[in-house]
Amino acid sequence: MQELKNAPQPDTDPVSRLMETLREQGFTTDQSEEEWESFGEIIFRRAESISFAKGETVFIFTRVPDLTPRVLRQASESVVNTWKARDAAGKALSVLQSTTVYHCLVAPGDTPHNDPLVNFVSRVGGATFLPIVIVPEINQVIYPDVEEKIGSIKPRIEYFRYLIGERREPVDMHRPTLQALWVSVGVVVLLVFAIVFSMFH
Repeated sequence: MQELKNAPQPDTDPVSRLMETLREQGFTTDQSEEEWESFGEIIFRRAESISFAKGETVFIFTRVPDLTPRVLRQASESVVNTWKARDAAGKALSVLQSTTVYHCLVAPGDTPHNDPLVNFVSRVGGATFLPIVIVPEINQVIYPDVEEKIGSIKPRIEYFRYLIGERREPVDMHRPTLQALWVSVGVVVLLVFAIVFSMFH
């Protein structure tokens, strides 16, 4: 778990600021602010193209009146089951992890949360799922503290840090995935070449 450090204390709450930043970054939603206020859920999406795979980055904001470890686990499982790849093409391209889903759980009150969010990070069926906890009243934003040095999770955390203003430099969260893909392709080509070469010598 990582908490947003040195957070400014502007007039708007972190949920409103993040939603505004998402709009500036090209994310769209079919829902209105009124629906968010009335029903407590809103989804922002942006299409992504990673090499030859199509995907998307998704931010789901869900208002959670009583955020407990059990509720966090159930919410995580529900999101995973909804967004993982179902068709054959999606499963075949799942190595690219072209879909990223940030589930922002908005908790009421003025009590800080310290949930171990890293336990709920997952990569399933071509999608990467990351839980975020936001407590607007005390301007608290927490996200998984991932120690991963190489892989697809850390860049996605860094991208979130960029969106919330904790990091100044933009982040290409798909670059490590593409690098790993081309390294794998190169290894396969070398193996095939070695097999063919050994057959004729």
